[in-house]
Amino acid sequence: TFFDFISNTGAAAAICFGAGYAGAQTVYQNKNRVVLQQVTAEPSSAEAGQTAAGALTGEQIAAKVEDSVVAITTEIMTKSNYWFGSYVASGAGSGVIISEDGYILTAAHVINGASKITVELRDGATYPATVVGSYVNGDIAVVKIEATGLKAAEVADSSQVKQGAACYAVGNPEGRFSGSISDGIVSALDRTISVQVENSDQSSQSNRGSLYDMFYGGSSYSTVTLHVIQMTAAVSPGNSGGALFNDQGQLIGIVSAKSSDTDSEGLGFAIPSNTAMEIASQLIANGSYEAPEGSEGQQSGVTPTTNKAILGITVQQITAQQ
Repeated sequence: TFFDFISNTGAAAAICFGAGYAGAQTVYQNKNRVVLQQVTAEPSSAEAGQTAAGALTGEQIAAKVEDSVVAITTEIMTKSNYWFGSYVASGAGSGVIISEDGYILTAAHVINGASKITVELRDGATYPATVVGSYVNGDIAVVKIEATGLKAAEVADSSQVKQGAACYAVGNPEGRFSGSISDGIVSALDRTISVQVENSDQSSQSNRGSLYDMFYGGSSYSTVTLHVIQMTAAVSPGNSGGALFNDQGQLIGIVSAKSSDTDSEGLGFAIPSNTAMEIASQLIANGSYEAPEGSEGQQSGVTPTTNKAILGITVQQITAQQ
């Protein structure tokens, strides 16, 4: 509530605004007009646990979706590392259960190249996971665990998502805080972003033996163009592959990226659920995904990055003996 006082030739008007519009009254006193907006609040539907539009409260959404989002940890064995030998690097991300018998949707960059994948459920149970399929150009992958009776996420039609709608990101930020939920709004729809995704071992075979790989045990990358939902819900490394839900606890996107600019805030991006589920269904059925002929979808803007610079190189003429 706030008051705004306006003085004009001795007359004062005091206007009081409340949180609603019902029950407004107007009162006149002497020559000074006093407008009093007196509000009788309607019973809050949020107090009953739901808004008039059918949206759930944050507490209800957390309870509904917490068992459908998992934490993913990976181990990657480096190869051809000339200086340091092979070693294991670890990573972390998130995933969304899409079937009660263990199919899990995640981001391709979370699991690509991993020699070992472990999935942790909300109750703390852990399972080894196998890769069903990965589509690097769309940054979507499916993994499978041997479990039944899991709670699959309810999937919404992402084409119906509106700008400004409330949304909730659920995942494993920093690889340490699994099951975290953050809220925000849908900032924009159909954004186009470019991200760098590491190719799987299979796709990087042709690059092995390069000078870069000899020294650093590196792998190949692709710069991928994605069409995404932009949102303000806070996400961090480790949220990748996790869920973006609407205000009914339905999956509308798979978290893929956030702005790396240190001056930026509230710039997260998620692959729409329609796109993710289309790719996932083919990965499960065929082990691979092929974008529609001539589509502007996930294949557009894919540029393999094969030029790997090594800093600190000096150039000189050498003799035949050298």
